[in-house]
Amino acid sequence: MISVKIGELRNKLSSYLKRVRQGKEVIITDRETPIGKIVPYRKDLEDFQIIEPLDGYEGLAKLDFPDLPTKIDPVDILLQDRRRR
Repeated sequence: MISVKIGELRNKLSSYLKRVRQGKEVIITDRETPIGKIVPYRKDLEDFQIIEPLDGYEGLAKLDFPDLPTKIDPVDILLQDRRRR
């Protein structure tokens, strides 16, 4: 995967498009923050469709979730996580 700043992409667009034709992905950044991606075209994704789930959304209500402790201190959880690292 290649990362490129907006200005460089604008100046050297054809060379980056050549790399995309070769199958590489190009991440576009603005001040080191990724803002977009150029990926090779895939024919098999052209007819991609989103369909509704078979059970609809009612199936979500049937899921069994574990009970959470009544008192949760987010700061304590963050501190525990940092101690483990």
